This record gives sequence, C-alpha cells and structure tokens, in this order.
Amino acid sequence: MTTPPDISPAPEFDDGPGDRRDPSGKRNHDRRRGGWRDFRRAYPGFVFTLLIALSAMIALDGFLIYKRYNYENEVSRLRANMTQTERAKTDAIVQSEQYKARIALELAKRQAKFDKSLHLSVSVDSGKIFLERDGAVLREMAAIIGPETKVSNGTDSIPIVVPRGQRSVMKISDDGIAIEGGTVIVPSDANPLATDSNPIPPGGVRISRMDLKAIMPNLSPGMRVFFY
Repeated sequence: MTTPPDISPAPEFDDGPGDRRDPSGKRNHDRRRGGWRDFRRAYPGFVFTLLIALSAMIALDGFLIYKRYNYENEVSRLRANMTQTERAKTDAIVQSEQYKARIALELAKRQAKFDKSLHLSVSVDSGKIFLERDGAVLREMAAIIGPETKVSNGTDSIPIVVPRGQRSVMKISDDGIAIEGGTVIVPSDANPLATDSNPIPPGGVRISRMDLKAIMPNLSPGMRVFFY
C-alpha cells in the first residue's frame, strides 16, 4: 500500500519585521523613505560637488547680468549724446551690418553645400568641421573655437574674431592648418577633445591630432574653407 503524499501547507518564512503578515493576509511593509538629511549623509561628496557647480552657475549668471547692465548703460549714454539725426543714421548702419552678416553666412553655407571641389566647412556655432565634396560629407570632426577678443595697441583696439565666409588654406603641416587671414586650425592630443584645458588663441580653431592626420593627405594649399 502506498502512503498518500503530504499535502500540508508549506511553512511561511518570516523575512523580518518589514515583511510580516497580519491575520487578514496583508503585508505590513515599512514604506518610509529617507529625506534630504539621509541622502546628504549617504553621499557627502556628491552633494558638495553639486553645491559647488550650482554656486559656479549662479556666479556666472550674475557676472553676465552685470556685464549686460554695463553695456546697456554705455549704449544709453552714447545715444544720449547724439542728435536725433545721428541716432537714426547709427541705427540704419547697425541694421545694415546685421543684414550683411546674415547674408554672408547664408551664402557661405550654400557655397559649402554645393561646391563640387573638395573643401572644408567650419560650423562655428555647432563646433564642427566637415570635409566635403559636392554636398557629400566625407569626414565630420569635433572642433573647439577660440574666443573673440580685442587687442589694444595703446591708442586703438583691434578685434580678433573667427572669420566668416570663404577663406583659403595657406599652409599645411603637423603643427596645424594655416588659413588665409591668420586663422590657424591646430591639433590637440587630448582624447576626447573636450578634455583639453589648454587655452586656445583668440579666433583660433582646435581639432584632434587624429582628425588632422586623417585629412592631411586630402588637403592642399589653395583649398577653400567656408566659415559659417
């Protein structure tokens, strides 16, 4: 005669005070969550770094607001010393120069897109350089653009800016690409490029040395470079 199987209910395991069952079958979980004080004690380094970053951003915003306030006051002071005719003429010149700059940028973009010869395109706003031909992108490279500034020679100041429009390659070497007008595209050994903390000359452009070596066989003096 065979013995009938044991069908007694399996024993219930107690997972601790937080997982006890009451007579009605419900779980009595402790759903309390730690507050800011517990988080700060658990991750003091992260909280400190977060506070430093937040303080730096607030300080930068305050500095920019202060500079803008000074510029607006200076503009108001200069305009107050002008006659109505001079103000109207100045406004017309400024508006005309803005239109010229926009047209130059759009023309540079259009020429870079449809140029059938091999050329470089430098997108200043997005920080990218493209090796292109007839609308096809052969290589895309990350770039860091140097700041625009003014150099004083004692009595006057000369603006140093990133060029816009069409330029030409003047010289190619392991030290970089010299562009017409004085702009230089220099290489960096940092990987990735964004980690390079060395200062960039005003108006200059920096790319990775790997990208420079990759495109050097395709470069030649006289090649067109479009900045936009």
